[in-house]
Amino acid sequence: MVDAQTGSRPNRLGAWLIFLALLGMAYSNMGDASPVSDFWNWFESNEVDFPSTNEFDEVYGNELSSRLEVIRPGLVYEISIPNQGQKELVISADGISELIPFVEELVQSAPDLEGWKVTAYRPRMDDYSRFALNYGDRDFDPKELWCYSRVEDGYFDLIIYHPDYSNEDRDLLVSGTYILLDLALGEYDVMTGIRYIDHQQRPDDPESAGLYRFEELRTVFDQYKEAHRL
Repeated sequence: MVDAQTGSRPNRLGAWLIFLALLGMAYSNMGDASPVSDFWNWFESNEVDFPSTNEFDEVYGNELSSRLEVIRPGLVYEISIPNQGQKELVISADGISELIPFVEELVQSAPDLEGWKVTAYRPRMDDYSRFALNYGDRDFDPKELWCYSRVEDGYFDLIIYHPDYSNEDRDLLVSGTYILLDLALGEYDVMTGIRYIDHQQRPDDPESAGLYRFEELRTVFDQYKEAHRL
């Protein structure tokens, strides 16, 4: 067949390449509408209207949690909205190391938000031993916790001793204590720097049993990190 206008054969290969290029652009544009970009578009559109911390969960919390679930089930957030000063959004893996890549991608994709700090993982708290936690209608007092740790084959293992440990409440006790550990060491270090964590009943005389107080855990763990260049 001859093209009547040009007198030459139509370049079917060229037309096919143009079609593929257009198709690639279409898929590229579709890729832009990812759950991560959708999350930040929604957040950026709504953050100026966020109410005080006490009202946030009721108004926006469920929506924010749902959008994180779309990215990856298990991702959670913590948010602080002070009356004055910088606000902070913490994206947490909730202690699940398999979610680390999703936290990293989400935080690295965060847009510049005036007045906001976006943080990967629950950070350390300066005075963590003074923080009293109420979790699941149960009080967790760091001053009542004692620790035993060892370094074996280069790995850090830890046992937390509780004043009122019971097998019936173990799941609740473990969950609440992990929050305290995140505050003491930082969530990322807890996930990646500790090989083994167990929970047991505190003995009557923990000091004589060779245990140390929970408030000393950060110092002990950081010495381990320094020695092993972690």
